[in-house]
Amino acid sequence: MQRESIRMFAYAISFDEIKVLLSKNYYNGISSKFYLKDLESNEHRLLHGDAGNEENGFNTYYFRTSFEVGKSYRISDAYGLTCFLDFSMLPMCKEFDEHFSYDGDDLGAFYTKSYTTFKVWAPTATSVTLKLKNEESITLYTMKRLDRGVFYTRVYSDLELYEYTYLISNNDITTETCDPYAFSSTSNQRSSIIVDLSKCQRKTYPLPPLEKKTDAIIYELHVRDFSVDPYGELRHKGKFLAFCEEGNATMLGYKSGVDYLADLGITHVQLQPINDYATVDEDHPYELYNWGYDPAQYNVTEGSYVSDPNDGYRRINECIHMIESIHKHGMRVILDVVFNHMHDVNDNALEKTVPYYFFRRDENGNLTNGSWCGDDLNSTAYMCRKYIVAMCRRWQTLYGCDGFRMDLMGITDIDTVNLIEEQGRSLDPSFMLYGEGWNMGTLPNEQKAMIENNRKVPRVGFFNDFFRDTVRGSNQLEIKGYTSGDTYKTNDAIITMCDYGKFSSVEQSINYVECHDNATTFDKYSICNRDEGESAIRRRCELANIMVLLSMGVPFLHAGQEFFDTKHGNANSYNAGDSVNQFDWGRRDQHIESIHLIKALIKLRKENACFRYNNFDDMHEHIRINNINHRMIEYILTQDEGPYKEFRIYINPSFDIIGVDIDDDFEILHKGENERIENRHLNVQGISFAICAR
Repeated sequence: MQRESIRMFAYAISFDEIKVLLSKNYYNGISSKFYLKDLESNEHRLLHGDAGNEENGFNTYYFRTSFEVGKSYRISDAYGLTCFLDFSMLPMCKEFDEHFSYDGDDLGAFYTKSYTTFKVWAPTATSVTLKLKNEESITLYTMKRLDRGVFYTRVYSDLELYEYTYLISNNDITTETCDPYAFSSTSNQRSSIIVDLSKCQRKTYPLPPLEKKTDAIIYELHVRDFSVDPYGELRHKGKFLAFCEEGNATMLGYKSGVDYLADLGITHVQLQPINDYATVDEDHPYELYNWGYDPAQYNVTEGSYVSDPNDGYRRINECIHMIESIHKHGMRVILDVVFNHMHDVNDNALEKTVPYYFFRRDENGNLTNGSWCGDDLNSTAYMCRKYIVAMCRRWQTLYGCDGFRMDLMGITDIDTVNLIEEQGRSLDPSFMLYGEGWNMGTLPNEQKAMIENNRKVPRVGFFNDFFRDTVRGSNQLEIKGYTSGDTYKTNDAIITMCDYGKFSSVEQSINYVECHDNATTFDKYSICNRDEGESAIRRRCELANIMVLLSMGVPFLHAGQEFFDTKHGNANSYNAGDSVNQFDWGRRDQHIESIHLIKALIKLRKENACFRYNNFDDMHEHIRINNINHRMIEYILTQDEGPYKEFRIYINPSFDIIGVDIDDDFEILHKGENERIENRHLNVQGISFAICAR
């Protein structure tokens, strides 16, 4: 029905106030009386209140009265026109959480062989019906309303692998939805699936404790990208199970798959979103491509990564097996989570179960858009915050993940982020949490989990955009950074390597020059250093990688960064397809020497504590860093234990040969093409480096 043809609306706008809108095309929008009728008891009550302002062709009336949320009422005017009282906008009332926040941890469907219980939180609904489906039949069960807006039923039967949905009714309008707490679902979120969680057990592979976050070396990867390239010889292309394959090799015989990741020496694999996302058809997964930052369900895995997206157990267990395999190979798993927005507000279970609650809205009920994706998750609402924290717990306890990277974390409030961190650390002392701390969204600045508020989230890390923009150059492809030759940034580059002022803790700095967003480093340098030739561009990429891996803080690498991977100039490849985004195993084989350098740098970092100081006092005591000729960085580190007592590292992105005095007892561990120590002197060639130790 078109809104303009409706003559009267009635909304509960607080717990004792009703707003009625009467069309000016109907008796000029004037009525001398309004009544409230309880459809259950048949009580008929005259309303008393005041007329308000005109709104979009409607006169408004406000009435103070009592009513019970969830019961059905009709409003009638002096001429007999009627409409239902609508509760859907009540969640915008600031007292809503006081009335309906629910502290139980039993929402969802919980299976036993004899019965399954179902609970859903839908306080504004006038009724909720459970719709059960198997291959033979569809059965409907009316759910009982309990306290705090929870609806409940128990079905005495063995319902394993039954499909189910909820029919959420607000008077005469009924919406069908999946369960936002379900553990599994059919493809493309058609329905939820009941599973026996005792059949979803995971093996544990003990890993050494992460003593401090600066011991981590993070490697970002996309599940589909990892295995689709035929050259890598992985069988389960684009699937979770590709990570479970062992002994694989490329066509030239080099390691591929999870064996390659383990051989690099990284400590953490950060997976781009693996929860269910919207724009890939799970029944036809290769028709479209997406990174996955368009969440459809936070509570289940992405079906296009599963061998059968309609199999309720494979959807869970194949993801568990992937994480098990990564653990088995000595690495931890960080999940990229997108708790800032959903793909479509109107087509997800959160909005369908409780309209106007889970997404931020302005005073007029309009969605806010701080995410630039059309909506913002309302993390300050009690049940929304509780849901986010509960889903994080699920990914840790059921699937075995070891930490989270929060997309657009600055949109989420500080209290929610701290709760995620505290819960994660209580479950696993080696837990890591970090994210994008950009200042976005409509929360007051003092509430945002953004970089400027890092002291309010002291155990949470942030992507260090100052490091990225200084070392590599900004996301504008033509703008150079220090390693691409802008030596005016030498002093800023020194600050990035030992930053004492940006964060409250060394461990908060996630040092990176490349991630899934924007152009690869190689592609950027191919633009801003186009006149230098590919050999020089590759050497510049190596300088950037050295700074990432040896600076103070937590190093972060993007998959393929170690072999100059390219997206062929595409600076926003979120939906560009496999040919642009795939992990290029063939290109990896072409640049083995660069990979050897990355492995050596990782090994150097792991074996020497001076690259992993996690407090400012140790940094002050053991690190000196100098600007040589306004071009070259001299990075001097000492340590009390380890194979070496002192390191001197030289990074020269200029074209000049720069000489420095250095004692003869230093040896060159790693270098560019022609560096050597002679007569207490070292010449560092242009666009080159030297790592010396004694």
